[in-house]
Amino acid sequence: MARAPRIMVVEPGGVRREVAITALPFRIGRQTGNELTLRDSRISRQQAQIVAPQGIYVLEDAGSRHGTFVNGQKIIRHELQAKDTIDFGMSDSYQLIYVGETASIEELIQRVESAPPAQQGSRELYHLGVLLDVARTMGTGLSLEDVLTTVVDAAIQVTRTERGVLLQANAAGELQTMVVRDAHRGTLRADEVQVSRSVLKRVVNTRREMIVSDTGDNPMSAGESVARLELHTVVAIPIEKLPTIEAVDATITTRQGELLGVLYLDSHTAVTAFSDLDREVLRTLARECATVIENARLFAASRAKARLDHEIEIASQIQRHLLPKSFPNSPTLEICGTTLACLSVGGDCFDVFELSAGRYGFFIGDISGKGISAALLATLLQGVFFTTAALEIPLEETVARVNKYLCERGIEERYATLFYGVLDPSGKLEYVNAGHVPPLLRRGDGSLDALAAESVPVGMFADAVFVSSTIQLAPNDVLVIYTDGVTEASNIQNELFDETRLRTILQAFQGTSGNDLAREITKGMREFTQGAPQADDITMLVVTHRGTPS
Repeated sequence: MARAPRIMVVEPGGVRREVAITALPFRIGRQTGNELTLRDSRISRQQAQIVAPQGIYVLEDAGSRHGTFVNGQKIIRHELQAKDTIDFGMSDSYQLIYVGETASIEELIQRVESAPPAQQGSRELYHLGVLLDVARTMGTGLSLEDVLTTVVDAAIQVTRTERGVLLQANAAGELQTMVVRDAHRGTLRADEVQVSRSVLKRVVNTRREMIVSDTGDNPMSAGESVARLELHTVVAIPIEKLPTIEAVDATITTRQGELLGVLYLDSHTAVTAFSDLDREVLRTLARECATVIENARLFAASRAKARLDHEIEIASQIQRHLLPKSFPNSPTLEICGTTLACLSVGGDCFDVFELSAGRYGFFIGDISGKGISAALLATLLQGVFFTTAALEIPLEETVARVNKYLCERGIEERYATLFYGVLDPSGKLEYVNAGHVPPLLRRGDGSLDALAAESVPVGMFADAVFVSSTIQLAPNDVLVIYTDGVTEASNIQNELFDETRLRTILQAFQGTSGNDLAREITKGMREFTQGAPQADDITMLVVTHRGTPS
């Protein structure tokens, strides 16, 4: 009985499953009742179908809304070939890979076992033993090298060759010898075996298997190295990862499957002609080999990612612990602050510190960029600023020293905007705005003043000059200092929250508590963004001057 071709279904989350094409036409779409139902509202109810006129499997678009693509090209009708990649014009949706009729180890074993005794020749039974040995090894949880050794031994048995070599591609794409075995299941040293470089080069370039043999009377024309090594049988099978879909902006392309390695076998004697079953077993071994190598790589990557995630979590905890543990809440002053990183760690920082004569200093900084590098610089900036501000030198000199420190360390392509203010009990606020978004001062009558930037960001120019300004706060005036993550927050329509909406919230606020105002701003942002992903770090400091106690 002929084996049904299959489709590999790659779900948006990366989970893979195989579906056999057992009914024709094989309908694909989101509507229940299709042979393959894909749960994505962007996919048409009747997206496409597979038909098989004259036994040739053909994919046809069914007049879908966004189109059906094969290997990155929009199609109306396409004759399917093994490894064809099918998508629906969206990189974050389902992807299908036409596997065709290539058999897995389990299916080959089932085919040989289920054959009538009259058709089970010695060669078929031999293959059955080889495949069972490989399948048993793959289920034992042995090391990668042990499993690959078993695959090479099986390939030598199938081809009746003298030697087998498994070469694996490194990060640079160069083939490196991993396993070298002989027909007696012995391990050879890599420097003991010479392989045909011309054959390897051809297989790598064409990504096609090469199986050639002669009787010894006529040398093979596979290349100089074959003749020099006096080889009469050469088998080379590419070990490939399945092709993947990529998206750059609105362009969707298919990238050729990555070459993971080559399974190479040779012999100084001629081997009898290879049967179709021989070839299919070899292809299956190469496919299983690709799965084992890729799983090992994914496991190693998963371990590395887990370690990195753990380290990032520790960094995130440290960053949180460096924030002020509490805020001043005296009869003359109320300060509250919040920060929400876009990623696990953020490039925003803020601090509040008590100075002499009842004064309080507060600053907020925003590092260019996001991620770990920005978080490291944010932590550095916070520490340097705290120690420099404690000297209680003029504000412009404080910022100048911080700027000089950053510039002398040569932190390329990184700078920070910051706002530094000092408020005394009488309500006099002295501040330096170094390239930061203008804080908004809400007066008691609801009017708003913006404290514009008069200096450049720190970390850009070592000889930059910084300017301080002074403004008088009346009782119950509220100063909102924030990073651009607030005004540049976007909704699902890519509209910005912007300063206008922030001003509206400040003017409509009826309370007197800075904490309540911070909550109102956060609530307004949440309602506006409608659950859209956060694109930047969001930080706010709300400073309320209560007035001099009577």
